[in-house]
Amino acid sequence: MPLITITPPDAEPVSVEDVKIAARLDAESFDDQMALLLIPAVRIEAEHRLGRRLITQTVELVLDKFPDGEIDLLLPSVQSITSVKYLDSAGAEQTVINTDYSLDNAKSPARVLLDIDASWPATYAVPNAVRVRYVVGYGDDDASVPANVRLWITAMVVQALDNPSGLNVAALQPLPFIDRLLDAERFYPAS
Repeated sequence: MPLITITPPDAEPVSVEDVKIAARLDAESFDDQMALLLIPAVRIEAEHRLGRRLITQTVELVLDKFPDGEIDLLLPSVQSITSVKYLDSAGAEQTVINTDYSLDNAKSPARVLLDIDASWPATYAVPNAVRVRYVVGYGDDDASVPANVRLWITAMVVQALDNPSGLNVAALQPLPFIDRLLDAERFYPAS
């Protein structure tokens, strides 16, 4: 069940200015271009560690066939479903009518619920026959991302800028209390 990013976020949770202030560096010693590269990399690492997407983006869940009941969207904070498409028994792409299903985003992860009078259609027996496209994230800008997550991202970018020889974002290890900033927003899917 791969999740594919269709439309990446239009903004980042922190800005270069946020990082400059936190780093307490003057304009001459601050590398704006490196910060611009690091911020999205650290955001992606935060999303990985949290099991959720931060800024509004469109993703697509790919399945081999429709499940017997609901479709688990794998992520919390789903804003809307864009489409549910599938390959019919002849191999032609079709779109499920949006009145046949609804979004349940009160549950985490969010899910697609089939209407009581509807059923999922038969699909062509090939891999990736079903695609559910949806919009996910806290909101459209940095203000919608919790402050603790923004602080973690800022701290990680500052640490990477302070240690340019080790730009492996996943290996950065700030003080333990910094990593605990993510705990309140971490999503633990049921196994």
